Amino acid sequence: MIEEGPPMTVRENVHQLVDTVPEERLDEVLDYLAELGEPDQEMSAETLAGIQEGLEDIRNGRTNTLEEYRRTRGL
Repeated sequence: MIEEGPPMTVRENVHQLVDTVPEERLDEVLDYLAELGEPDQEMSAETLAGIQEGLEDIRNGRTNTLEEYRRTRGL
């Protein structure tokens, strides 16, 4: 008969999953977890305005293909 213990907490599940990550990928996990612990930063008004401008450009067809971008940059 299989004995069932108390349910695992989320923290215990995370610890268990980390133990299954291959050694060569642990740096990625560490970077990801470090990012999660950082407080969210608000975007500046300038950044938000730039995003809005870019979305307007897309809506109005003012875009370049990746090939055009590379050609104009000599890539």
